[in-house]
Amino acid sequence: MNADLALLAEPQRQSPLAVVFLALRTLRQIGVAQIVLAFVFLSRASTAVLLLVVPIVGLVILGFGVLAWWRYTFLVADGEIRVTKGVFSEDKLTVPLDRVQSVSIEQRFLHRLVGLVHVSVDTAGTSEAEFAIDAVDRSVAEAVQRLAAEGRTSAPSAEPTIDADGQLAPPAPMLPPEPERVVLTRDLKRLLMMGVARPAFAGLAVIFPLLAVIDDLADFLPFDLPEIDGPDPALWMLWLIPVVLFAALLGGLILNLVQVVITEWNLSLTIREGGFRREAGLISRSSTATNIDRIQRVHVRQNPVERMLGIQRVELPTIGEGDLHLPGTDDAELAELRALVLDDEATVATLDRRVSPLQVFLDTRNTSIIATLLAIGLWFAVGWWSLMALLLIPWEYLETRRATRLRRWGLGDRGIAQHQEFVIAHDEELMLRKVNGAAIRQSLFERKRDLATVYLHTADGSFSVGMLPIGEAKAVRDRALMVAETDTRAWM
Repeated sequence: MNADLALLAEPQRQSPLAVVFLALRTLRQIGVAQIVLAFVFLSRASTAVLLLVVPIVGLVILGFGVLAWWRYTFLVADGEIRVTKGVFSEDKLTVPLDRVQSVSIEQRFLHRLVGLVHVSVDTAGTSEAEFAIDAVDRSVAEAVQRLAAEGRTSAPSAEPTIDADGQLAPPAPMLPPEPERVVLTRDLKRLLMMGVARPAFAGLAVIFPLLAVIDDLADFLPFDLPEIDGPDPALWMLWLIPVVLFAALLGGLILNLVQVVITEWNLSLTIREGGFRREAGLISRSSTATNIDRIQRVHVRQNPVERMLGIQRVELPTIGEGDLHLPGTDDAELAELRALVLDDEATVATLDRRVSPLQVFLDTRNTSIIATLLAIGLWFAVGWWSLMALLLIPWEYLETRRATRLRRWGLGDRGIAQHQEFVIAHDEELMLRKVNGAAIRQSLFERKRDLATVYLHTADGSFSVGMLPIGEAKAVRDRALMVAETDTRAWM
């Protein structure tokens, strides 16, 4: 810690190479469309004008990058990150370390070529990054990350104690910091499982472009395609469409595998002194660190393929852009994450409560009204085909019936959890001490039937359970407010 403080105690600038990244960011802010329009406009001018204007614009952008680099300084002092920036006006930003939600380190391809990293700092006051450092050495970035993750600038001093004789007792010796421990990693086998479990719909996007040029592609095939307007068009439909769909899905699967390997290569989650750090990436290496206290809930998603493979996607949301995404997590890893993130008394043992089955009637009724109006509106355009809109009614009934039947939730002494499922299963767990506010809302339908929806607001969003008896909804609200008001532990 002292080494990190010494490294960041004096104001320092980014790497001089940050000028290039600042200039590129300026070009991105200008916009690709504006650059293309300017190029088209200048291309109509004479060559002399083009050779004169383009270098001037380039020098202006480069000069702006130099000024932005020179005016940008940062340091850590008195438990705060202090940033000074601004080209034409000076902007001073002070961020207390205990308000930093996460520090993300990303080494994109260009950064990797020059041995630098990009740093983003999220705080509790914004939904986006509070500020970013475009290009610094990794040692500086990791020092900021460690200080922010632990939420302090030095080891806490032991408070003096008085012994039985009334004398000042020496302070207890400070324990050494816990060593960094690996919570989970991803090998190549797990990465392939993650890629296979992703929906392969991306490949379907190539179907329509292929169909548009199918006649041109036919010249390269070793056989003749059937004529779609020939005497037997069913032959075309019989084999070509399944082949195209299979090729598209296979292409989507390959794209998924490539994307997972590139973005999640060597993914690891480590813990040290109450802070998580997630690292992953092949071409662009990213690192995100956050304190465990700043994690607001545990959110788990699992599709049918992931269920067969025994993995799930785990999300540990914080405030801002520093959420920890952990795909490919197995049951043992999930149990360890829950033990690290959730308090013992906040764990909900069983989800033994249901929502009202009237949810099925409400959703089906609303869909029936919309489908009927849609069918009437389309009647004059497509005739009897407009009745296809009425198929939405049985679909909504079956979907809502299954989702309502499988939905469970439970309330513990200091926690709440729920399970929702139709095709993809969603599980959420929330510690009630993280609740910042609670509300009960009733629609007209709920009010007439003494039902209500309870909303528990946290720093990263809301946790809601609907169609509950009004008495049960009030009990959840009162329990959440009582725990939030009486628990003095940090919630962020």
